[in-house]
Amino acid sequence: MRKAEISRESDGQLNLENFYTPMSVAKKEIWSRWNDKELRKKVDNFLSPGILEIFKSKPRAVFCRYVFSPNFEFKYFLDLAKIAGLRPLCLQYACNKFVAKNTPNYHLCRLFFYDGDGKRGGSKIDTLKIVDFNKWEGERLDEINTLKYGNLVDFHNELLKKAFPGEDYEIFDFSKWFNRAKQRSEYYYLHYLALFVCHGVLFENFLTNEEEIEFTRDKVIPSFNKIQEIFGVKPLIFPLNPFKSEESPSWFYYSHKIKKIIKNTKRR
Repeated sequence: MRKAEISRESDGQLNLENFYTPMSVAKKEIWSRWNDKELRKKVDNFLSPGILEIFKSKPRAVFCRYVFSPNFEFKYFLDLAKIAGLRPLCLQYACNKFVAKNTPNYHLCRLFFYDGDGKRGGSKIDTLKIVDFNKWEGERLDEINTLKYGNLVDFHNELLKKAFPGEDYEIFDFSKWFNRAKQRSEYYYLHYLALFVCHGVLFENFLTNEEEIEFTRDKVIPSFNKIQEIFGVKPLIFPLNPFKSEESPSWFYYSHKIKKIIKNTKRR
């Protein structure tokens, strides 16, 4: 059993090794583990009494963000979940504090409309600022009010419903669970990653750029390796976005139709 490591390639770029699981493997492995009664009992006991009810019926395709919105990244996740044959579960962490220089936070409050698809970018059309940045800097996302459309989280979640009315996904705010879970061990992500031993496949990119390398190296990797020590298998994680474009801000952009939906949204 190899531990995940961050290695440096010949071109100087940092690369995660033995971390992600290929889709062809993950979609079979998750059901094999789910049907392994001993393994599932071991995980359930480890998480008990903190196992989330939504994970008890069947394994899920899991996507975690501060606030869910119908951007290119969300659409791509839905496509991957269908390939995996797992029902999409969106874990929302809306208690996070708003910091304008944080890329995901910024794009929740200033929307960019492009004609691309997120994977290849596109031609800029327009932007829409929906939050007073100075007023809400440092405040919780779920307490922020937009300039015209009411609560920020409600605005994005409702926009998502309008943009994907026929999609079978579920949004669950796990802020309280995660805040408790990260305090239960010296390993920051230990209980969170334990959810992806046999209860679901996590769709996520853990970045190794200048902004994220310290968190990935010091928080994620140690927790990942500890999971392997405890359960004998690694968490099932598939890269949400293609590596060549994983750091592109265009994943947070929106299509033409979203702009039209917002125009028809009742102001509050």
